[in-house]
Amino acid sequence: MKIDKTLKSPLDLHNSAKKLGKKVISNSQIKSYTQCPHKWKLMYIDGKKEYTPSIFFVFGTAVHETMQNFLEVMYNSSAKLAESMNLPLMLKNNMGSAYKTSLKRSKGKQFTTKYDMEDIYKDGLEIFKAFLKKRGIYFKKKNTELLGIEVPLFVESESNENVMIGGFIDLVMREGDKIKIYDIKTSYKTWDKKKKKDSSFQLRLYKKYFSKQYDVREDDIEIEFFILKRKIYENSDFPQSRIQTFQPSSGKPTMKKIGNSVDDFILSVFNEDGSYNIDREYKATAGINRVNCKWCPYKTNYDLCPRENRVKNA
Repeated sequence: MKIDKTLKSPLDLHNSAKKLGKKVISNSQIKSYTQCPHKWKLMYIDGKKEYTPSIFFVFGTAVHETMQNFLEVMYNSSAKLAESMNLPLMLKNNMGSAYKTSLKRSKGKQFTTKYDMEDIYKDGLEIFKAFLKKRGIYFKKKNTELLGIEVPLFVESESNENVMIGGFIDLVMREGDKIKIYDIKTSYKTWDKKKKKDSSFQLRLYKKYFSKQYDVREDDIEIEFFILKRKIYENSDFPQSRIQTFQPSSGKPTMKKIGNSVDDFILSVFNEDGSYNIDREYKATAGINRVNCKWCPYKTNYDLCPRENRVKNA
């Protein structure tokens, strides 16, 4: 399996698609559109993207990079060498780098405090402490090969040759005779049924288009979320773990639905030549109890999204 290592960022995907005269879409685009078509239009057609910095994004980025560095050393060198790495220092440095990047993107606007950074850093230390204790349960070396970290997806869609599916996969492993796709997530607490349902589309999307791009049968690909929890319930009646794994169902009927959902999205928002469809209406969809507005960057921007136009259902 040959991985294109020249694609390293979303900007690389965008620029590569632009050179080909095509558009590129991602899981986050489809998710935004599904939640609220008007929010998607503001971001991608009107170019009104707004960056909202967050300590949780800083933390998640740093944990990703630290975990990926550990696994790269473990599989490409040795588990002993990986376990001797100074993970607390690596996490601290990665958090510092991610913070500086977010601060730059927000044009110097402060979005957290030193106290909060120290507090969430301690959560990270507990996560890696728990991970090292049970590393062998989650990641074994026997009959296992690390195929790639941040593996790029950049493949033509099936419904429009002028639209590419793009993204980056956290980890791709060969485990026995199977390919396994991992997505690392940081979370405040254990994922419940709703969170699992809301998140599953992403890995199913990755599976479908990884299969197409790298010529691997879907039946030979497994998917898993590797969830690292910042908090656990100390006084719980049941043992609590900082680590949770979740394997979304991804059989043939489910994967067919994923393909249909992607096709429906593309056919709804793109013309045949890959240009955006500006002639249709993109409704502002608040959802039940305005749940879609809760974290929306336009929730108080009534010029771009008048409150009276927000409907309960599309």
